[in-house]
Amino acid sequence: MTNQRKNYLTEIGKRIKDLRIELNMTQEELATRCGYKSRSTINKIELGINDIPQSKINAFAKALNTTTSYLIGMQEQTPSPTVTENDLKVALFGGSGEVTDEMWEEVKNFAEFVKNKNKK
Repeated sequence: MTNQRKNYLTEIGKRIKDLRIELNMTQEELATRCGYKSRSTINKIELGINDIPQSKINAFAKALNTTTSYLIGMQEQTPSPTVTENDLKVALFGGSGEVTDEMWEEVKNFAEFVKNKNKK
């Protein structure tokens, strides 16, 4: 492996690790979100030992709330993450099982209740 390639892999690994830590995510969680069975592959990617298969770059970007351009070094700063409704559902309900429309409506009603209560 050339020094240039090693530096490239190290930089990608550093970006992944920094974003993962910023999101308070473990290597195990990132591995699961990206379709890996164990954290050891994530560790090797973060250390610049393993390359990310092209087929996984989108999964990493999505899991880390960033862009593929940032991960591969074509963009210097990652844009501010956009939190989707699905992200909120996973955060509130742990990602296991399906969140019904009724459950989601109750959450939104409760949030509105809390918001209005604090206005008084």
